Amino acid sequence: MDVWIIINPILKTLLYVASFGSVGSFLFSFHFGKQLSEQQQSYCNTLLNKSALIGSVITLLMILSVAGNLGGDLISVIDLLMIKLAIESKSTIGYLTAFAGFVMMLLANKKKTKAQQVTFFIGSVAVLCSFTLAGHAQLSGVLTQSLLLLHLFGLAFWLGALLPFHWICQQSDTSNLISLAHRFGVLAIFHVGLLLIAGLTYAYVLLGDLNLIFTTSYGNVLLTKIVLVSLLLTLAALNKFKLVPLLKKNPIQGVRRFNSSVQFEITLALLILLTSSLLTTSLTLPMGMRNI
Repeated sequence: MDVWIIINPILKTLLYVASFGSVGSFLFSFHFGKQLSEQQQSYCNTLLNKSALIGSVITLLMILSVAGNLGGDLISVIDLLMIKLAIESKSTIGYLTAFAGFVMMLLANKKKTKAQQVTFFIGSVAVLCSFTLAGHAQLSGVLTQSLLLLHLFGLAFWLGALLPFHWICQQSDTSNLISLAHRFGVLAIFHVGLLLIAGLTYAYVLLGDLNLIFTTSYGNVLLTKIVLVSLLLTLAALNKFKLVPLLKKNPIQGVRRFNSSVQFEITLALLILLTSSLLTTSLTLPMGMRNI
């Protein structure tokens, strides 16, 4: 069995986690910074830094994985010829772009507030854009690249808020959780709508025929992802219409139930990222375009 069939999805999942952890933490701080306490802001900064550090390491490992894929075995990751060929590939250009974005985020901490925000923003754009530089996003040029970028932006906002919310629920002071959850729900209407419209349109462009979602392996995994996203949307709606009001009526019970919901959302998010990694590393599009 080709060992890269197992390694590639794992590395890609970790890259997704690091990307949404870093970009999502920045977006969370950007949108809710004025409402966050100093301790909460510090947690977001720490999460951003750790995610960016992990991401920078994973991107380098991904470049080696390209060499390994080209050679077909583990030893190829240290084969100079395979590494040279890997560096010339579109996939590696994407990984190097992501690496540059992660490094920018790490260096942003040494800058003053305004310059820091600009650097975080540029780094975030680089990380998200890196996913559009190879693979399926190249299928229809600017159209698929733009759709994927919008989809990733919406996901980063949504998934990037899960760990901060989980951490806040575990603290003794949750006095601002109500206002944060309410504002998140309001902003999520736009961001989630954006990721859904862009994601579904992107999937349709890739497949070309909706019947393929039921008759092909790629389509079946994509359908699984859609079901998982639907479950995540259901939980998000529950949070907005049931648990946020409960936070006002019964803060203790509300925080406990809100945290449980967020924990389940985190589990679903990891499964969604795993299915996404399978779609982009281990499966071939029905029309025959091979992931690269």
